[in-house]
Amino acid sequence: MLGESLLTLAALAGQMVVDAATSDGWEKAERGYAQLLGRGNAKQAKLARGWLEETREQLSRGAGADMGLVRTALAGRWAGRWADLLEADPDAEAELRALVQEAQAALPAGQVPPSDQAVSADGDASSYAAGPDHPGALATRSELAYSAGQAGDAAAARDQFATLLPMAERVLGPEHPDTLAARASLAYWTGQAGDAAAARDQFATVLPMAERVLGPEHPDTLTNRHNLANFTGYAGDGAAARDQFATLLRARERVFGADSPDTLVARFNLAYWTGRAGDAAAARDQFATLLPIRERMYGPDHPDTLAVREELAYWTGCAGAAAAARDQFATLLSAYEEVLGSEHPETLAVWYQLAHWTALAGDEGATQD
Repeated sequence: MLGESLLTLAALAGQMVVDAATSDGWEKAERGYAQLLGRGNAKQAKLARGWLEETREQLSRGAGADMGLVRTALAGRWAGRWADLLEADPDAEAELRALVQEAQAALPAGQVPPSDQAVSADGDASSYAAGPDHPGALATRSELAYSAGQAGDAAAARDQFATLLPMAERVLGPEHPDTLAARASLAYWTGQAGDAAAARDQFATVLPMAERVLGPEHPDTLTNRHNLANFTGYAGDGAAARDQFATLLRARERVFGADSPDTLVARFNLAYWTGRAGDAAAARDQFATLLPIRERMYGPDHPDTLAVREELAYWTGCAGAAAAARDQFATLLSAYEEVLGSEHPETLAVWYQLAHWTALAGDEGATQD
């Protein structure tokens, strides 16, 4: 985990990318940033150049009331990338500090960076002039916490969001959208860290706040509703999760359309929790309806399509047709081996299911004889 000095360096470097993107010295700055992020890897450097160009394009679309929020969001995103770099390669610190100093020196005389950062004469970007509670620093903390979770440490993400939340409440207010986002992130990573009941309770608290502040059909509100339903199920109440997803599905169809990715995810989860609530035949039928939609949208071998085929096979067996489940898993296994490889965990899981339903189909045949 990064210390305060490197955390602030990452935040400052993120702001410098945003400042440089609208300056005359962008080409030189872009080369330096891409080279540092590439760390000698041509493909990674090319990816970094793509990120940089995307940032410049977003900032060049004009001014307006939302541009301040756009700049803050982009600075936070870049702060997270620099933080990831510093964690992966501590030796990059000196070069990043040098790039920050160079970027600041290139600013027009008298221009103060929007987030009031300061670098001392010896190059130590050790503090925000506005303090660690500055919104830019809060955005950086959020990016770092999210990165920890994405890297596989859900408990660290949970703990970092738990630290961030009271700071956001104090600085932004308890019902500011960014505060609500931090609250929702804390709930999500609490669940991912293994406490589904606590995540359910936290989402139950944040949902009415999001409905009031953002509106009942705002995308973030619907995401909170989605997570509440899932963690309700994981906490042991499959029937309640099923009913919540049935309500969510109607809202997402109305807001996003029947074939949007968000709607299809809700449809998938409705079928899943229908089965977990005890109705295997209904789950089988719902997955059978979803499968041709996924195939049409993503193709027959897309991981999301394969996931539907796997669930369809499983609930077919649970509904009493072990031989049909065996045959579906046998076909599915070939697809997984081709797409993911023979030793991928998902492929091995299908191997297990094939063996399980093959055994049951044999017992089923013996009983019939």
